[in-house]
Amino acid sequence: MRLFMMIFALFMLVEADEWTLVKEKEGVTVYTREINGSDFLEFRGETVVEGSVEALLSILYDTPNAPAWMHQCSFGMTLEEVAFTENYIFQIYDLPFPVSNRQVVLHSRLSWTQEGVRLDTQEVNTYCDEHQTSRCKRVVEADLVNIERSRGHYIFTPLSEKRTEVVRQQHVEPGGSSPTRLVNVLVVSSPFNTLLPMPTTVQDAKYRDLTATKRRDTLPKT
Repeated sequence: MRLFMMIFALFMLVEADEWTLVKEKEGVTVYTREINGSDFLEFRGETVVEGSVEALLSILYDTPNAPAWMHQCSFGMTLEEVAFTENYIFQIYDLPFPVSNRQVVLHSRLSWTQEGVRLDTQEVNTYCDEHQTSRCKRVVEADLVNIERSRGHYIFTPLSEKRTEVVRQQHVEPGGSSPTRLVNVLVVSSPFNTLLPMPTTVQDAKYRDLTATKRRDTLPKT
């Protein structure tokens, strides 16, 4: 029996790792997979962008401009920049009826991997309970349902000096009253519509290079 349970646990772990291709269009590929214990799918979106890792990071660090390219994001603000590699940000998402709009505070961390540069994000909705700053007033005033769980990352893998593979992976528990079927439809549209404008956004002059020298200096040499 003990051996059976070990084999079953291993089987469930493997099952959780199986990705299903759900969309491939205009250079963007989207996969989903089930997560044990959750009704909501995890997504993984992939594309290749004619732009440098530095330029792509500039897009992510331009938090107020997130609504211009991030699907359904209507507001973005940096609450605290601890360091170039660590930030706290606040975002609001406008979601389709019957799901009400959502808000989330995210903790982001930048790291280097063998593949390239990785930016991890995780929800920390208690941040403004512990940091009652002027910027946190915007969080309190929004008074929306908190996204209960958000764990994800971007991976930027340089293919050449100005050509980068982009991976966006995330699993979200939206909290509140959230129809499972509708949310799982959004799980496909979110990475697709977020990655689709990146090749155009990265051509903006302000994103061609990192604006702060300190940021350029922190990136690994390629």
